[in-house]
Amino acid sequence: MNTRKSLLALSLLAASTLAHADYSFKNVSVNWLDWSDRTTQQSGKKDFAYLEAEGGMGGKWGELYGFFDIENPGKGNGNTEGRDRRFTTKVVGRYNMTEIGGVPVQLYGHVYDTRGNGPADRHFFTQNRVLGLGTDLTFGKLNIKPFIGVHNQMDALMPPGSASGYNGFMTGYVLLYPFQAFGQNMMITQWHETEFNRQDKFIGAYKSGDRPRVGQNGAIALWWTPVKEVTTGIQYRYADQKLGSTAYQNAVIYSVKYNF
Repeated sequence: MNTRKSLLALSLLAASTLAHADYSFKNVSVNWLDWSDRTTQQSGKKDFAYLEAEGGMGGKWGELYGFFDIENPGKGNGNTEGRDRRFTTKVVGRYNMTEIGGVPVQLYGHVYDTRGNGPADRHFFTQNRVLGLGTDLTFGKLNIKPFIGVHNQMDALMPPGSASGYNGFMTGYVLLYPFQAFGQNMMITQWHETEFNRQDKFIGAYKSGDRPRVGQNGAIALWWTPVKEVTTGIQYRYADQKLGSTAYQNAVIYSVKYNF
């Protein structure tokens, strides 16, 4: 399935399930990602702003979540400082198939798509697709949603070239913990993904003998909602053997959301 068909199918799924949602949310946000000094020195990555539209819905059938980012929204294409405009989309679906001992067994799938149009030697497009199983666990106020699935990837990178197909497996989770502090509505969240058994054709850009089969990627955040329309937060973003580098990379993200 190509990119347009994947995103179209997910959009149609969202439209068809909206009428059956027990809950839904949506927001837009302004964000600033500040890479650590070590990360910028090792990788040459630049700090950047991005705009995000985010939403989700859920019911007895499961849940659907997604976001769309515009990175460097005030920039054009062809800049030379690593600040070209980029676009990122992610859609996650969980369908409740059955229960075992009161624990839901879910069909899990996600599509992550990111692309940019920099100078001729830096065009890129990456799409990650995962299909597998998940569940939804609650312990008091703590909610954890793990998953594991087969990882399919499509890359068009200049350099090193293009690759498409099976790229091992991915496992991970989303964690949410809402709480009250000083009479204020707070929340801790985390998302984490681990890729393993990655294939040579997707890690060929790394030097020979240093091809990481396992990669880590995620963020942990603290959110504050002083009024229902506004949420602000700070995130610690991290990646290891990911994002085009074998080095550990980290950043802080500052966010302000408007909740509809």
